[in-house]
Parts: sequence; C-alpha cells; structure tokens
Amino acid sequence: MIKKILILLITFTLILSFTLFGCKEEVAEEEETIEEEAEATDEESVQEETEETAEEIKLQASEGEVSFKTEDGININGNIFGTGNKWIILSHMYPTDQTSWFDFAQYLAENGYIVLTYDFRGYGKSGGSRDISNIDKDLEAAIVFISQYDSEKIFLMGASMGGTASLIVAAREYIDGVISLSSPDEMDSLSALDEVEDIDAPILFIASQGDEDAAASAESLFDMSLEPKEIEILDGNSHGTFIFEEEPENGEIVKQLVLDFLDSN
Repeated sequence: MIKKILILLITFTLILSFTLFGCKEEVAEEEETIEEEAEATDEESVQEETEETAEEIKLQASEGEVSFKTEDGININGNIFGTGNKWIILSHMYPTDQTSWFDFAQYLAENGYIVLTYDFRGYGKSGGSRDISNIDKDLEAAIVFISQYDSEKIFLMGASMGGTASLIVAAREYIDGVISLSSPDEMDSLSALDEVEDIDAPILFIASQGDEDAAASAESLFDMSLEPKEIEILDGNSHGTFIFEEEPENGEIVKQLVLDFLDSN
C-alpha cells in the first residue's frame, strides 16, 4: 500500500513539474515575442524619425559661387541666384559661358525662382577640356548638386548646345519642365531627336525665324515630342542668349514666355 502511495506521489510530482516547466517555457516564449515586437517597433520609430529629420534638415541654398563634380571627376563651377525651392538650371551655348545667363538669371530670381548657372567642362572656371559629347554629364551633375537642397520643382533651360543637353537629360531625369532656346536637334554625338519622345514633362521650344537651322530643329523636335508642349518661332535672326543683346524687344518676349511657362507648370 505504501509502495502504491509513493508511486502516486512520484507520478503527481513529475506531472506537476512538467506542467510548471511547460508554463515557464510558454511564458518565456511570450516574453521573448513581446521583446522582439517592441524592438521592431522601436526600430520603425527610429527609422521614421530619421527620415523626418532628414527632410527637416534639407539645406537652404545661399546665393553665390558654388562648385561640384561630375561622375567622371570634372570640377564644375556655378553660381546660384535667388532663394526659394523652385529651381531653374540654365545651360549655356557655344562659345559663351555661364556669364551669358547672368542678367536673365537675376530676372528669374527677382520673380521668385532660384537659379543655378554653370560652366560646361572646359569653359569659364570649370575644369577639364571642352567636350560637347559629355556636356550632358555636366548637367546631370548639376541636378545631383541641387538635390541636397530643398526643391519643390526643378526646371531645365538651355541655349543652343545647352538646350540640346537639357532635352537629352530631361528624357532621363524626373524634372518639372524643360525650355529649349535655339537648340540644334543634333550636336556632335548628342542627339535630342533620339531622346525627345521620352520626355514626359512640359516642353517649350523657342527659336528665331531668321536663325533657320535652329527654327527647323525646333519644329522637328516639337513634332516628335509628347504633349504638353509649346513652340514659339519669333521674328528676328538672333541665336540663343545673343537675343537679349542683339534684339532686346524679342529678348523681353522670351523673358515673358519663359516666366509664363514656369508659372503655369
């Protein structure tokens, strides 16, 4: 009898031990799960806070001279005009440099835009040698440069070869609009004809009737591009930014056309 009682006690003890051990394991597993969920929540919170902080600390650009590098290591010189977060990058024509845009850049700045002018490689204060086949890289570097700043919108505008580069880069990058002033449809190894149909941003083409090659290019590019698009062929003969010096009346028309385009997009 005593032996049976001992066996029952031992059995009961073992059952109780296994039960308690199992409960402890379940509790431990639940605690571990809670800790993992808490850690994951903390990580998500930290990530969200980091992203919010990154947005809050976007730099505000200051007016004046700047520099930046292209993907192939060329040092590019530029200047910033104005303040705000609606950017226009102005690309110059051959054989001038960024100074050909300075008066127009100041006009845009006075009308609420922030403007970046720059010298293509080998021009003005930029490094490297002149190489039209790579000027699209210089413009792409300019876009990367301003990405560190607060930018609600980014527009591209170029004169002659600068316009060709602007159209080509607009087909590759997300921008809010592009303006072509007297731009050849092809220049050196750069072909805007091959790229323009891939632009999904609004486009404005401007050229002078007497600048026959530029006018013909504007019409060809306009025909191949997608909506929304506009074209203005002006009376006169001037090419690119020379229009502001040689034909002031047409220069004023160009200023208003550009400002209307920017304001509406």
